[in-house]
Amino acid sequence: MSILNTINTALQQPWTARYAKFLAIILAYGATVHVGNMLGLSGTPWLETPLLWRALDIMLLVFNGVTAVALWQGWSWSVGLLFSGLALLQFVPYIFLRSHFILKPEDAQTLNGLLGTEALLLLIFASLLWFKK
Repeated sequence: MSILNTINTALQQPWTARYAKFLAIILAYGATVHVGNMLGLSGTPWLETPLLWRALDIMLLVFNGVTAVALWQGWSWSVGLLFSGLALLQFVPYIFLRSHFILKPEDAQTLNGLLGTEALLLLIFASLLWFKK
């Protein structure tokens, strides 16, 4: 049985399907946050933010939107997109380029909270997929 078939079977289970939709809602909210950032609703005009932030806003807006729709639809490839996208677009930059995202001392705590929350959400999802609940 291929990995996509295994994931597809897991996504058809009640708890896993509900949790995938829950994650889709969280990702859709994240997309609206990035739109808000681009519109300058975060308190800082978008063009005054560092270039790396603007680039990630655009990439995360697209990633969040596509992944949210795919998870909501229960498409098996959405699982790989979710895990790899969060790893490459959130964990890698926020860990290895950390100094670029910390402008105020409280930003470090915010980043830690974000990464911890995402790790917990992914751990729960991985457990549901593994145990096919």
